[in-house]
Parts: sequence; C-alpha cells; structure tokens
Amino acid sequence: MRMKPKVGDVVRSKTIANNPAGYIVGKEGIHVWVRFFDDDKLEDGDRWDTYTRRDTLEIISRGKN
Repeated sequence: MRMKPKVGDVVRSKTIANNPAGYIVGKEGIHVWVRFFDDDKLEDGDRWDTYTRRDTLEIISRGKN
C-alpha cells in the first residue's frame, strides 16, 4: 500500500482540530499543498492552500494520477 500522498489524493489532517479533509494540489519534497474542502465557507470566497508535511496526513482516497 502506498504511504506517500500524491497530487489528486484525498487526505485528512492528523494535526488540525476536527481532522479536516482536503486534496493534494502540489508537492515540494516532503511537503505538500492541501486544499481543504471546508474553504468554501469563507466569507470572501477565496480558496486557501495549506503547506504541510506529508507525514501529518492520512490518505482517504487515491487520485487517478
């Protein structure tokens, strides 16, 4: 089973409260950019990508990449 998240994978945070889910939009070495699904609740409508270590994430579903 693959342990490293790749672009397109749906992941859950192990470190953020409420364990939000999101998907990988980019990667840089051992760090990845995650776009969380609950960002659409922001008042201004902007999306936020979070820069985090890949070992702080749990893969929920694998992307097609």
